[in-house]
Amino acid sequence: MATERLTEDLLLLVRLLRPSRHTDMTPQQYWLLRHLRYSGPQSIGELAQALGITTGSATVACKRLEKAGLITRERQAEDERVVQVALTEPGRTQIDEVLQQRRKSLTHLLQVLDEPEQQELQRLIERLLDAAEAQGFGEMEKK
Repeated sequence: MATERLTEDLLLLVRLLRPSRHTDMTPQQYWLLRHLRYSGPQSIGELAQALGITTGSATVACKRLEKAGLITRERQAEDERVVQVALTEPGRTQIDEVLQQRRKSLTHLLQVLDEPEQQELQRLIERLLDAAEAQGFGEMEKK
């Protein structure tokens, strides 16, 4: 019973901290830009695999982001089937601003906890992240 309530509360917290709440980009576009920010240019196929979406969905998201000037798409000369995607400077600036806003919001929220509570929360989160990594929960980015 306690685990069920904790699960629901954590899901609610995740929804409250969702990046799309303060921007007009979709969560999928946010994660795509964020992935490019930390991983560098990648093919559509690599992006789709990293994000757990279809190549068709990645292509649609990339077309929208390219139209907004946040990424570039370039066919590779050696294999025209491969489309390389890279962040533009405006894309880098936008994702950095969204990340900064998320950090600011979370820092503000954490201020309700005193120092020992924050330390305990940090210890527990590290345990959960270690368990998630050990169980193979996708690419773990500790940034």
